[in-house]
Amino acid sequence: MPTVHSQAGDDHGSHDDFITCTIKVLPKEQWTAAAATAVRINPGNQVDTHLFRAATGTVLPVEHLALLTAKRWPSTGVSLTVSFIETVDSALRARILSHMNAWGAYCNAKFTEIAANGQVRISLQGDGYWSYLGTDILHIAADQPTMNLQGFSMSTPESEYHRVVRHETGHTLGFPHEHTRSEIVARIDPDKAKAYFLANDGWDAAMVTAQVLTPLDNSALIATAQADPNSIMCYWLPASIMKDGMAVAGGTDIDAQDQTFAASVYPKPKSTLKDAKDFKHEKLEKVEHKEKNEKIEHKEKNEKIEHKEKHEKIEIKEKHEKIEIKEKVEIIDHKLPEGPIGPGPGPGPGFGSVSAQMASPISSGLIARVQQLEATVAALTSFIDAGLRPDLGAGALRNE
Repeated sequence: MPTVHSQAGDDHGSHDDFITCTIKVLPKEQWTAAAATAVRINPGNQVDTHLFRAATGTVLPVEHLALLTAKRWPSTGVSLTVSFIETVDSALRARILSHMNAWGAYCNAKFTEIAANGQVRISLQGDGYWSYLGTDILHIAADQPTMNLQGFSMSTPESEYHRVVRHETGHTLGFPHEHTRSEIVARIDPDKAKAYFLANDGWDAAMVTAQVLTPLDNSALIATAQADPNSIMCYWLPASIMKDGMAVAGGTDIDAQDQTFAASVYPKPKSTLKDAKDFKHEKLEKVEHKEKNEKIEHKEKNEKIEHKEKHEKIEIKEKHEKIEIKEKVEIIDHKLPEGPIGPGPGPGPGFGSVSAQMASPISSGLIARVQQLEATVAALTSFIDAGLRPDLGAGALRNE
């Protein structure tokens, strides 16, 4: 069983446990033939021995040069068939294929499932996570897997599909480990690395040298300008094996640099790019059209609300006016009856008999006002009789 690594503690970060990926290497007797296959499929895979010799001052034997040969597919694109070694539920197969084809969003690569004998053959029961590199899968027996995803199921976290399936598919596309870039390898303590991977993965010194400590030959690779520690093709390296004590974070998904690199290795046809551009433009137009319609609908809705509010205000105003008119009518209906009003004696018309003369009920406020007026008139009459005309008899003013 593979060793599960824990990324925590002195490694400058807390991460979930994970299984280390291994690039499967063909048996030594197949190295030269596999290199020839790689160069036949894509001449750009050929190692530039002159540059290598000038850079290193070393002349390598043929089998070692074969290991340095790139294993990428034709630059015109990759289209590979995929099958599963074991019987796998259709939903799980589709889920795995969808993550393999995630690379197709950035480069000309496509993986298609077939019932059996695919060029890429996946096992879910083998030991660990691994894949052969690029064109090397063509040298694997038809009944043997070229990729292994130990224990993957529908309950496996989505993050692991991103981190592992896309990583292993990158190897199938011919992309080596990013952490073997010279900038990162130079930071690794060889002795500590050998001890670590022996204890955790059971790798001997030769395997650690091949998988971790041998830097990529940039003269033989189309590589990004600088190492990308967050590349999907770079896995976590613990701080304990690094000279500077800083862990290599490792990638959890295809990042921007991966996208650019993949597009440079397997560029999409111009027609595809145009279709993608047209699709993007069409999609943008649809979004803009939808936003425009939403704005119009919002404006119409606001206008309806404003019209309703205006109508309600008119109705309220009309209602208030009706109430005011009604109140005025009621006041008019309750006004004093016509006829002489005076202080005459007896029950005839006059202030003393106003209440009795009302043809209809009068409000208490109006009655009080009339009574006040009656009292005022009576007081004035008495005053004039007593003060202003003392020579006249009582009631003289009234007789005039």
